Amino acid sequence: MKIVDAYVHCGLRKYYPVERVLQVMDLAAVTRAVLVQHLGEFDNSYIGNSVANDRRHLAGVGLVDHTAADPFAKLATLAASGNFKGIRFTTDMLEDAPDLWEAAVNSGLIIVLYAPDGMGPYIGPLEQFLSANPKCRLVLTHMGNPDLREAPHFKTDRAVFALAQYPGVYYQLSGMKMFCPYPHKELYPLIAEAVRQFGTSRLLWGSNYPVVGNDQDYVRDLHLALDGRIPIPDNAIGDVTGGNAQRLWFAEIL
Repeated sequence: MKIVDAYVHCGLRKYYPVERVLQVMDLAAVTRAVLVQHLGEFDNSYIGNSVANDRRHLAGVGLVDHTAADPFAKLATLAASGNFKGIRFTTDMLEDAPDLWEAAVNSGLIIVLYAPDGMGPYIGPLEQFLSANPKCRLVLTHMGNPDLREAPHFKTDRAVFALAQYPGVYYQLSGMKMFCPYPHKELYPLIAEAVRQFGTSRLLWGSNYPVVGNDQDYVRDLHLALDGRIPIPDNAIGDVTGGNAQRLWFAEIL
């Protein structure tokens, strides 16, 4: 089984250099990783160079300041570089910069979506966008940022499952420590429902390193999935922890 970490951070001004990421990947026997730019950093050169040095094992997700001059040119530059397969957007950009969303889809970039205030208010606009842009590939990071006050039923957060009808939408199991401590059992009902709604072919595991904690926390969180302790069918563990991300982010690499 080849494990792919579909969401990890690195950097020089925040978090750790890529060498530290590769070190923890080696410790956990993770084969490939998607390097996601952290919020507030619009200089994507470090991630771009890191990917250029090892495209076989790394993919890049960049960030563009949609309030700056000509964000379309910057997005086009990322897409043309060959080092970035994705672009990170926040939910507010759906209203503030809808044309940039369309440009991302038309350029072939995967949209990696962060919903700091939860997905609930954005389901309608997202459905409209996805209906109008059927080629869109969209990753819902951190399970859509659920509100733990609603556990175990997650009445508001369950609205995100309306997006399962769009075949290009992926649900990412990442950032669990952001919401509750290990072993994150409060989130298991939501994960089980994600399995029912999205199926197992559109679920992705991501570490959210180093937000997940230290290297031992990284390994421990991964093994929640590998050892079958979170509600993923045993026969789908390989897809969720590697196969699906391989097909989405590294399709051209055997």
